[in-house]
Formats: sequence, structure tokens, C-alpha cells
Amino acid sequence: MIIKEKAYAKINLFLDVLKKRSDGYHEIRSVMHAVDLCDEVTLTVTPAEYSCITLKIEGEEDVGDETQNLAYIAAERFMDKTDYCATVMIALQKRIPARAGLGGGSSDAAAVLRAMNLAAGNPLSAEALLALGAEIGSDVPFCILGGTRLCTGRGEKIAPYSWDSKGLFFLIALPKEEKSSTVSAYRELDEMFDDFKEDNWQWHNALFSFFEEEPLSSLYNIFESTVLPNCMEAATLRTQMIASGAVGSVMSGSGTAVYGIFTDKEKAESAKKKIEGSVLCVSAPEICFFTK
Repeated sequence: MIIKEKAYAKINLFLDVLKKRSDGYHEIRSVMHAVDLCDEVTLTVTPAEYSCITLKIEGEEDVGDETQNLAYIAAERFMDKTDYCATVMIALQKRIPARAGLGGGSSDAAAVLRAMNLAAGNPLSAEALLALGAEIGSDVPFCILGGTRLCTGRGEKIAPYSWDSKGLFFLIALPKEEKSSTVSAYRELDEMFDDFKEDNWQWHNALFSFFEEEPLSSLYNIFESTVLPNCMEAATLRTQMIASGAVGSVMSGSGTAVYGIFTDKEKAESAKKKIEGSVLCVSAPEICFFTK
């Protein structure tokens, strides 16, 4: 069986850290939104007596150990969970840049889980598939569902979030050289906020503005406080977005990709031509990737 899935990138409309947990993770609150930028994932699945996984990646130079790739891990964990045995050939056509805060690896894993569940005859319910995704990565459950969601816990707890993205256009820009490590970004936040031992009033103010007032003018990402001072190109891109007519602009995830939201496609296209760096203009899809 050959199954093709699109693995959509995510952006964070709102992202804050509430506290550091006893398990080493951080408690967050985020509103994530799927955009049209995507990887193409193709699985060739053949039932077999023993499981075997191969992974081929195109469009990314630094592939590394394939067994550490989240797409490979997703197929492996699915077969362990369900006792489903098959030879699985995974082909990834990468378009989402790595280490950019756009959830490319998590989205690839989510696409593999959806495809594996389909190939095996849907042995896992929606809830079970989300739970398995959470074991693989904090952003994977959101990437399984797509759309716009409120994500809490370490990011794996998903709730509906109503937001009308029709008529909006997103320009995503990535600095040419500088990339951010999620582990390092969290470590720097811990140092800045003293392991989040005290109440963060900045968070309360940002939360009120986003949820009670106007999201487009209240986009927020706490990681900007530590990443942007060390990544001037990302900070410049954000400024250029606003100067080019974006109604809002902020960094996604732990960076260093920056996006701007435009209400006019021509302004977004014009900004794309003006801004230096690697840019993609994408619109927001109205889709949900998993149904019972």
C-alpha cells in the first residue's frame, strides 16, 4: 500500500512559558496554527513477518542518523504499540526548514502516524493516536490534528480554538545563517526568569491582550526575549514585516523563523520581494487532518 500525506508547518500565534516542571519539561500555553508550507511524506507499507523501516530524505543536506529522525521513530513506535508488522519505506520531500520553530520534524512524525494507522486498518482511536504522538514529541498531537488549537501542558494537551483565518496571508522568513536550538532557548529562558519561580506578570498582560482583545495585534512569543538579541537578522526581518504592511509579526516557536500576517496578498507578495533571506508566502488552510 502506498500512502501520501502532507506534513504542514505550524506557527505560534501565542507562546508563553508558565513554569518549569518537576519532570524537566516546561509548562506552556500556546495557540498553534497550521499553514500551507509542507513536507511531502510517502509511505510504502507491506505487511510482513518482521518489521523493517527505511527512510529516504530529499531536500535536506544534514540528514544525520535516520533512526533518530522523528518520522522513523513514529513508524517504529506505532508498530511497537499495535504489534503491526510490516516493511515500511518512508520518503520525505523536505520543504520545511529544520531548527526554525516551524515544527517540521513533528509534522513529519504526525503524517507517518496517520499513514501507519490507515495502512494497519485504523487500530488506534483518535485519542490513542494523539497519546502516541505525545510520547514522540510535544508538538506531534497538534500536527496530527492541524487547524488552530490551544495547546497546554508541555504542548501535548489540545483544545479547540476559534479563529477565522480567511483572507489572511502569511509571509515566513528564515535568516540565512542563524538557527536556534530549542534546548538552548529554554535554558536561556530559565536563566532570564530564574527558572520561573516567580509569577510572570508579562505573561498575564500578554495573555489578556491576545485572548480578550485582538490576536492579530497581540501576537506574542516569550522566546523573542532571548533569541532576537542574539539573532539580529531575525529581529530585522520582524521590523521589515511591519514596515511592509503586516498587521502583526512575531517569531515562531524557539525560532529563528519569523512570520508576518497580511490582509492583502499584494502587500505580502511585495514584502516578499523586499525582504532579504529565504522567504515563502503561504496562506492558512482550513483543514483538519484527522477524523474518526
